[in-house]
Amino acid sequence: MKQFQATRLFRRVTLGVLGAIIVVALAVYAWPRIAHYQLTGRWSPISKVDTLHSPVAVTGWSEDGLSLADARIVQLPGFRKLPRVSDALREVTKRGTEIAADGRVYGLVRVHHWCGNDPVREHIARVDVADMLMYLREGEWSTAPSTETLEFASRRSRGRFSEWGWNVSEFTSFKIWTQFICAEQQRGAPHFQ
Repeated sequence: MKQFQATRLFRRVTLGVLGAIIVVALAVYAWPRIAHYQLTGRWSPISKVDTLHSPVAVTGWSEDGLSLADARIVQLPGFRKLPRVSDALREVTKRGTEIAADGRVYGLVRVHHWCGNDPVREHIARVDVADMLMYLREGEWSTAPSTETLEFASRRSRGRFSEWGWNVSEFTSFKIWTQFICAEQQRGAPHFQ
């Protein structure tokens, strides 16, 4: 009888220890997700990654336009000269560009979500390169943008870029600005005067 009770006690202790080990292992595994949820309200980080259709590598740029890997030089629509130095242009062309059938040039820009409460960990957005430079007031335009267009453009020239990408606050303002431009174009108002 004593041996039976000892065996039962041994089983209970063993099950208790195994149960505790499992609970600790689950807690260690789940803790990063729980911490992320407490900060952001989401169980796991969000990744927003856009892509380009038929991208072409950019080897550099000059005032005359973007130098593409296939030896073409492409000037952005609405621009006479590109800026000589531009953090924005460096960031948006380093993953290549897409040249649409209508001549618009698109690139990918990394967006820096700097707040720890933001669930987005990776954000690469497809943007119209000419619109981005116009918003940032960079380069020399062939025709001046309308006063309404410039009124809502960035007040800070050259933008807020860092080694991690374009500041999310300024990127969000840019997206709202591009919606304004689209609404103006639909009403028949040109984006350039």
